Amino acid sequence: MYSLLVAEGPDAGARFPLPEREPQLIGRSTEAIPIRDDSVSRRHAELTPDQGRWWIRDLESSNGTFVNDAPVLERVPIGPGDRIRCGDTILVLVHSEETTTGGGIRAADPTLTEVIILPEAPSSSDADHRLLPLLELATESDPISMVNGLCSVTGDLMRADATALVRLNDQGGVIGSPIIKTTDGENPGTPLELPRQLIQAALASQRPRIALVDGGPSIIAIAIRDSDLPPAILVASRPQSSPWGPEDLDLLALIGNIGGLLLLAADRTTHASRTERLAAMGEAIAALSHSIKNILQGLRGGADAVELALNRDNTELARQGWTILARNLDRILALSLNMLVYSKDRGLDLESRQAGTVARDAVELLAASANRREIDLECRSDPAEPPIPIDPDALHQVILNLVGNALDAVDDRSGRVLVTTKFDPDREEVVIEVLDNGPGISADRRDRIFEPFFSTKGQRGTGLGLAVARKLVEQHLGTITLLEGNHAGATFRITLPASRSDELDAAGTRGPRALPDGDLGVTFS
Repeated sequence: MYSLLVAEGPDAGARFPLPEREPQLIGRSTEAIPIRDDSVSRRHAELTPDQGRWWIRDLESSNGTFVNDAPVLERVPIGPGDRIRCGDTILVLVHSEETTTGGGIRAADPTLTEVIILPEAPSSSDADHRLLPLLELATESDPISMVNGLCSVTGDLMRADATALVRLNDQGGVIGSPIIKTTDGENPGTPLELPRQLIQAALASQRPRIALVDGGPSIIAIAIRDSDLPPAILVASRPQSSPWGPEDLDLLALIGNIGGLLLLAADRTTHASRTERLAAMGEAIAALSHSIKNILQGLRGGADAVELALNRDNTELARQGWTILARNLDRILALSLNMLVYSKDRGLDLESRQAGTVARDAVELLAASANRREIDLECRSDPAEPPIPIDPDALHQVILNLVGNALDAVDDRSGRVLVTTKFDPDREEVVIEVLDNGPGISADRRDRIFEPFFSTKGQRGTGLGLAVARKLVEQHLGTITLLEGNHAGATFRITLPASRSDELDAAGTRGPRALPDGDLGVTFS
């Protein structure tokens, strides 16, 4: 049985088994293998089992399908180790049993291959100035770059064809997928065979150990240890025609010492990031719980008023209770929508629409709430405004948030909220403004109003409305600002480009990111 391993992309590390005799779709549609990469079309490619092997064909995707960097123009066969690129995602076809050993490393079969472990060699040299590139890795802020750099620099220093880093647990099992690098960036075609005897010998020694694989390469390995970390094995491989010398052994020993510090720093950075995320999550949960509690209290108060009115047959009291219920139902709906938008990253479904039409729809939705409070809510749009590439649902949410905030800020009976849209031909952009005659926003709070969970409404606000609005506007490549002014109230201005160079198709599929020079993003299987 085969599986697809995601080697690169938003789903990196995921594994998707391929059931025998069942064709599979790759894409973002609900019936396809679930790929979250928005450069992948909804129906991107099809995998079909036929005559004991798998075949792939492109389904006229926006960005094409590539197998080992060759474009798929018709149905082509694929085999273990082949790299399938769809947009920014690279998948590797592997045997399912290969995935359990951690990606691109396969244990050498002792019944088929003779492995000779050379005796441990003594140390004979001091620190090498060539280790400077390795020491510079300690300045990396990204733990993934730090660990990948350890493999890459080791390969350069050791003049190896391939290097690998294998993280082990306390029982000697592989943790996660090994990191494998080559000097030329090419896929060797077959998994790197790592003899179990070499792992055992390296773990039992303080010095590098060498294994000569019959008919294969010469592999050198050292165990990286730290009291705060599980062990790891750093491996380098090259042909037996280029044997490892005493200087190589000493150099790898020094690399192993520095490697332990790098792995410890990477793990601590990861732990710090995880702790920071958990702290932010706790803050978000506390803020949301507080907001939900306040809304539920409002619902409870409205329900009690309605119940009392029914018992007394008091229509006026029932009307007042229902107003409280309706207002808090609107609040919980707005909170739910903002939570979904803020917590979930999704692409835009762009289509050519007039922003004024979307603004009028949003204003009409809030008109009943404004009428109940006798607030003057008006929308003025430019009849000459051209259609622009927007996601109508996303822009609708932005305007709902801004107008909802404005309605909360103004007083009953005397409040006024105005929404305007106009086209600026000189700057080739559409400008949307939301104005109110409320108390405005004080100068000491202006710098924080777009921060998540910061609210100027006290217990009535969640602090998500403006944060969500900014996120959605920036996804449109636009801007949202609070204008300075001496007049009463607040004015928010949104600018949206009338056209965009990366304008998406209706399926929401963007172009793949360009790969850096010399980096083909290849991982081994």
